[in-house]
Amino acid sequence: MKKILFPILTTILLTITSCDTEVPPVLTATIADSVTVDAIYCHTTVIEGSVEDCGFYYGTSKNSVANGKAEKALATHSASVINGVITGLKPNTTYYIKGYAMNEKGQGSTEIVTVKTLERSPEADDNGYPGITQ
Repeated sequence: MKKILFPILTTILLTITSCDTEVPPVLTATIADSVTVDAIYCHTTVIEGSVEDCGFYYGTSKNSVANGKAEKALATHSASVINGVITGLKPNTTYYIKGYAMNEKGQGSTEIVTVKTLERSPEADDNGYPGITQ
């Protein structure tokens, strides 16, 4: 009886103590911190899971962003915050943005947000395209 129970108990104990608690990243909403005529500064927060790669999908087509087939801006991750800058954008244009983060267990992403870049104006040109806070 001891020969049968020992291997079973050992297997159970090893399974319990070696459980992998890692999960795909879970993110809060994407926030547009500042918008200019040609750039959007944004962030999201990681509330669960580790991050190995992260960034923001963006484009003028909501469907391409939703499917992850849009342009990708890489971002930095520090202290559970993912920060990114999407540059080279057209003035006075609506963009769809979705944050993402990946680890060995999978990918997490935010809901899509809509942000419109500023209209080009002589005042904006004179001021070097100042950003606004949303």
